[in-house]
Amino acid sequence: MGYLFAFLVLVFSVSASEIHWLTFEKGMELARKENRPVLLDIYAQWCHWCNVMENTTYRDKRVIQIINNHYIPVRVDSEERPEINRMYNQGGLPSTVILTPEGKVVWGGIYVPPDKMVVILERFAQLEPEKLKAIAEENEKKANRALKRFLKKDPEKPSPEYIQKVFRYIKMKYDRKYGGFYGAPKFPEEEILHFLMVYHAIFSDKTARDMMVKTAEGYMKLIDPVEGGIFRYSTTEDWKHPHYEKLLKDQSDLSVAFFELYSITGDKKFLNAGLSLLKFGLEKLYGREKGLFYNSQGADIVDEKGTLLVTGEEYFILDREERQEVVKKTGRGPKIEKRFYFSTNSLFVKALLYGYAYTGRRSYLDTALKTLEVITEEGLTERGVVYSQNIKKYFLSTNIYYLEAVLTAYQITGNTEYLETGEKVFRILKKYYYSGEAGILADILETETTTRKISFIDDTVLLNRRAVRAFYSLSMFTGRETYRDFADSIVERLPGRTDINRAIAYMVVLYPPFVAHIIGSEDRKERFIRKVFTAFPYWNFTQFVDRNDRKTLSRIGYRPEKETVIYLCNPDLCFERLADPDRFREALFTALKNYATF
Repeated sequence: MGYLFAFLVLVFSVSASEIHWLTFEKGMELARKENRPVLLDIYAQWCHWCNVMENTTYRDKRVIQIINNHYIPVRVDSEERPEINRMYNQGGLPSTVILTPEGKVVWGGIYVPPDKMVVILERFAQLEPEKLKAIAEENEKKANRALKRFLKKDPEKPSPEYIQKVFRYIKMKYDRKYGGFYGAPKFPEEEILHFLMVYHAIFSDKTARDMMVKTAEGYMKLIDPVEGGIFRYSTTEDWKHPHYEKLLKDQSDLSVAFFELYSITGDKKFLNAGLSLLKFGLEKLYGREKGLFYNSQGADIVDEKGTLLVTGEEYFILDREERQEVVKKTGRGPKIEKRFYFSTNSLFVKALLYGYAYTGRRSYLDTALKTLEVITEEGLTERGVVYSQNIKKYFLSTNIYYLEAVLTAYQITGNTEYLETGEKVFRILKKYYYSGEAGILADILETETTTRKISFIDDTVLLNRRAVRAFYSLSMFTGRETYRDFADSIVERLPGRTDINRAIAYMVVLYPPFVAHIIGSEDRKERFIRKVFTAFPYWNFTQFVDRNDRKTLSRIGYRPEKETVIYLCNPDLCFERLADPDRFREALFTALKNYATF
């Protein structure tokens, strides 16, 4: 293994950064006091190019001197401060932004190499404060004009024509050779798969199925063959050159998508792909002492000062034994971001519950419910779920992901406490996160919609699409139309000219998901739930009601049953009664196809 030393000497000879970075609040206060522009660096611990920029640009003596002489340096962790990240992110990480003392954007970019950084910093350092202010005001006008074009002024009824328009858009951008969309970099985005799954299930469209399968096979090329887990994205169109970060959010969302693909296709490679992502999360990111999951595994091996020792490009191409040798020689592996965020933990809870449903492994269920209990006890307040144990702020994404987790837990366990919690979260979302002006859900700290599509930042339309689906499930679980009515009002105000997430929301309204009411005895509960849930959970909700629970039965309009039975329903009527769970999948997909004849 002696050849490994060739890249273990990647430690840079330059001393640690001499830039004295300030927090956002302290930096902005000092900038206003001294009337100096701000250099804002937004980074993430998992980000490879953030490591590169730290070890090159921000250790270049010319850059250090200009920053110290002319700027107030501010550094923000994008994961710790999502509200600042959403406000100033330039379309990727690291985001490099020059601000006026009032916090307005003068210039922004992503990774900036040393020589280019010198030119940019010198250019703006030479301008008078009034000139910087004028540039920032013009930038703000452009952003506002884009936002006005993006947002809707009047409600618009969902139409099948819009769904067809989005399908044509996907076909136009589709990479027929490699799957996904043309071009690079390529991100494994769950919404593309979910749109194609539902479209194929309803319209029996072979093209949609082929696109769905090829795209998912492309995503699978990003799965680490040694340790499992899926990498952040591919730098090339063939999916073969990953960017080596592994984020808990990606493991969660994409494992769920793979499980649902298994429901559609019956191909076990998708089941195994989903399990691989769960395995990575449990083995590498689980903080057992806290009962929560860490946020990410970074791309590179760095020391405590941020010095880059081994890049992901060098480490992750190695086999297991070679990786172990690198860890032994450096004394460390790829950096684990040891922070717990309730948003991404909620997503992984949902993924583990899916894993249990598809495999029957009790360890998945036990871990999921234990983690959900921690989130609920330490995070849930009267204003929603806080961002983390240490960051008592509220974000739309955290609460929608938590809502998905508790509603999935209700489907898997039949425990009505989870349903009651889901109803509580709905009331919180409606009270604190609804923007009357925009007609959609938005953040408390940022009641507007971003017009930039940033791959790793939760898009507002995506979050509303997820909320709409959850609200429909609440309506069908409880028999209360108020949930569905509120969801419908949101769908009519969703922005976006040709937006996949908006199209999925339209499908929820026009071709609603089904619900399977299972009424029966506890001794048959697990078998029935797992059979029904795994048929196609994205477009079928599962509700188990004990035949002795007369209150719930009365509320949803059923009588006690002597045998365990399944009623298959859409939001308006029930049309099939089944006593054999093995017949349920066929009945569900027949019902989905019937939508196309309406």
